Amino acid sequence: MLTTEAISPWLDYPMGPQLRRFLGVTEDAYRGADAPRPTVEQVGAFQQFLDQVFEEQLPHDQAEFVDLIEELTAMGLSAPAVALADRCGMYSIEGDFRACLSLGSALMMESELDEAILLLSQAQGLAPMEIAPYVNLTSIYYALERDEEARHWADRGLQVDPNNFRLWEIIASMCLHEDKLTAGDRVRAKAEPLNSYAGLTLAADLLDPNDRLLKAQFLDEVFNAGLRDDEFLIEYTAVLGLAQQFEKIPQIVWRLEHLEKKTIHWKLYAHAAQAHLALNQEEQAAELIRRASLAPDAQAHVLHDLQQIHDQQMTH
Repeated sequence: MLTTEAISPWLDYPMGPQLRRFLGVTEDAYRGADAPRPTVEQVGAFQQFLDQVFEEQLPHDQAEFVDLIEELTAMGLSAPAVALADRCGMYSIEGDFRACLSLGSALMMESELDEAILLLSQAQGLAPMEIAPYVNLTSIYYALERDEEARHWADRGLQVDPNNFRLWEIIASMCLHEDKLTAGDRVRAKAEPLNSYAGLTLAADLLDPNDRLLKAQFLDEVFNAGLRDDEFLIEYTAVLGLAQQFEKIPQIVWRLEHLEKKTIHWKLYAHAAQAHLALNQEEQAAELIRRASLAPDAQAHVLHDLQQIHDQQMTH
């Protein structure tokens, strides 16, 4: 166990619960929860500290080992994660999805790409419905300029998550590299069968980044095809607002709430309130601001700004 003197300089460094437990940092002593993002110099010094720790102290069992490499990778500390794995040959990662994904991702960040591919491929085989291995494998092959393999993993990944923005960004980049003039149409052709709002949003930007009506039209098709997850609905109503199709937004929220019996995310109420304000319908806007404010996760500054606009319009 580390001495108090050894760990005290790092009590205000932001770290996850598994690493804190491993280092012996108590909840009372830890001050890193609200600490600012570490500088490059601080990250480097912390990595050196961890290297010294791993020379003297290793995880007690397989579970702690996997927890640590997963958390270190999530913290962006890929070098310590790889170093820890190198020291822990007594623990096998065979058949462990979390271990394969975490160590594969850490190796990717350390540019050890051949080993990363092997581990990420194992992770994908262990959990075919998890999106992360597909995204990382696509990113690696794209970085290696092996576009055929990148496209293969991207296509497989989109079957798991049709709206993964990173996969669509890579696909669009490859299409642009091959032919700028047809890139937008090619991305649209790939996105439409998947009913992917992420793909269609990107296609609209490629076809004409200044045509807000085109993007709204594409997302109308996705809505009409039945997609109803909150992330899409928030994006869709925001796009309608940018396209100045204000009348549509409250109608959509009313339909979702009263006909489809969907629980309404507070941001949808906020977007509908913005639309009512744009249409000088202050009374309806006030009611939707009130409903949005009831959500425990509602952002106070957003609602405050809406209320200010409402109050200003009421005085004119």
